[in-house]
Amino acid sequence: GVSIGSTHDVRTCAAVMEGVLMLVKLGNDSDCNDTFNFTDNEENHYLLLGVGVPGICSALCCINALAMVVYLRLYKLFVYRLAMYQVLGSLLQASAMVSVLLLWDFDYDNARGNNCTFSAFILQFGMWVKLMFTIQLTFHLFCYVVFFKNFKHLEKLYIALSVAIPLLMACIPFICGYYRIAGAWCYISSREDKVNCTAENRTPGIIEQFVLYYGPATFLLALNVLGIFIMIVVLLYRAHK
Repeated sequence: GVSIGSTHDVRTCAAVMEGVLMLVKLGNDSDCNDTFNFTDNEENHYLLLGVGVPGICSALCCINALAMVVYLRLYKLFVYRLAMYQVLGSLLQASAMVSVLLLWDFDYDNARGNNCTFSAFILQFGMWVKLMFTIQLTFHLFCYVVFFKNFKHLEKLYIALSVAIPLLMACIPFICGYYRIAGAWCYISSREDKVNCTAENRTPGIIEQFVLYYGPATFLLALNVLGIFIMIVVLLYRAHK
């Protein structure tokens, strides 16, 4: 016969496959196949779990890393504090991912609900904080490795910029009323019509997302990769000199 453990494994695999097939169905059957698509509650639950559960796992890893930093007192060294700030940024972004679970029983007919605005604001702010601390860390290491410049006296400026800029980029959509339902969760969207899903109707929201996050993020991450590449080349050159 089949053991209880094997039966459980089969049921688990079946549940996973059902989730995968649901996501495939979303992509194939949608008349509005983008982040502005409105889905039913069952499909939304699969998507929310796909974001919220990894967010919980990421948050737990960040908390464990911060606990080790405190336990080993690594925060006394500036370079470790920079890394700690980045972990804090990751924790905030993970918390933003977890916040989408607040929309589990959300009334999708009320696209301007308080939970929707809060979740979208935290998501935008968290992504920008993580991005800014990543850029600040790379900038500091780049100056130290390439030019032998230690800018640890700019630590307060690093922190201020990594909070002020994300706060600004999160407040602009809030003030302008851009935070609405965008697929299974809430984010920047100018589209309120659930039925008329035309290219003309979707374009403003796509532009807003690009201007307020995806465009700057792509540019800054490209600079980040370039900086890391230059550091590797410089270090290899010095090692073989």
